[in-house]
Amino acid sequence: MIAEFEQSNLSQKDFCEPRGINPAYFSQRRSELQREAEDNDTGFALAVPQSATSQQTLQLRIGQTELVLPLSVSPRWVAQLVKELSA
Repeated sequence: MIAEFEQSNLSQKDFCEPRGINPAYFSQRRSELQREAEDNDTGFALAVPQSATSQQTLQLRIGQTELVLPLSVSPRWVAQLVKELSA
């Protein structure tokens, strides 16, 4: 969701409001996750590339390994996958 926000070119308020998300909470969680990413230099990267195709994908990279998923994949499933991979 943070990657979607960053690519949206919207203000946090304009991004969060239609999704029913408190902008202050979104900002706080975004900052926390950025700090965690900076503190946890594991080589893990997450990207949501913009492409000319209608099928957008989510790319997970850990070292030399890359997993490409459709954006329609459940966020809970992705979170569980990341949790399992980091264990």
